[in-house]
Amino acid sequence: MTRTEEGFERLAPPRKGEWRSLFRENVQTFDDYVARCANRASAARRTFVLQPLGDLDRATLERMRDYAAAFFGLEARLAPPLPLPVRAHVGPRDQYNSSILLGDLADRAPSDALLYLGVTAADLFARGKKFVFGEGSLDGPAGVCSLARLEGSDRRALKLLSHEAGHLLSIAHCVTHRCVMQGSNSLEESDGHPFQLCPEDLRKLEWNTGVDRLERYRRLRDFYSRAGWTAEAGWTSERLP
Repeated sequence: MTRTEEGFERLAPPRKGEWRSLFRENVQTFDDYVARCANRASAARRTFVLQPLGDLDRATLERMRDYAAAFFGLEARLAPPLPLPVRAHVGPRDQYNSSILLGDLADRAPSDALLYLGVTAADLFARGKKFVFGEGSLDGPAGVCSLARLEGSDRRALKLLSHEAGHLLSIAHCVTHRCVMQGSNSLEESDGHPFQLCPEDLRKLEWNTGVDRLERYRRLRDFYSRAGWTAEAGWTSERLP
């Protein structure tokens, strides 16, 4: 890998078994994004709504809400919990069909929600896949993510949240830089990805929501500092005057 702008690295060819070795995806340039973005913030839709599905730890949900607000520069709130729909459960595999959950969420997205993300402790699968960490539509605003395979890690939960919600803003997988929007096939691969958006994807977020870059970095630095994540707090501090 070689160094590039703002401390990010451009990607080398993928190793066997990594996401990019199995799925050939095109580069989504900033101009491509602007031309095709299907879910953009407006005066009426500027809220990130987290939707608990089933029983979840309240403290985890509150950390996810606070991180969503800092990462995306939006107001964020927790919706009242909803039960997991029985019809999405597949008994023989004891998993829930993420596409059914996604459809249900899309039908009930709040009118002010730019991003409406379901969160569940149940294990998810999608057609043709043994499991998925989450699913979201590039057309927005609804998506779903599962904490089942994250081994209780807040770091993994917050990285998953920002990745899936990025898709809801029409941001595709990053195939050029080390970036939180990279695809992943495993926890090991995901753990190797950074928490941050690469410069191109950050530019997309700024165009979409109007978030101020320096204020965003300040809020993220403060979040990371409170969490005791010194490496991430240092990285964001380096980008502040």
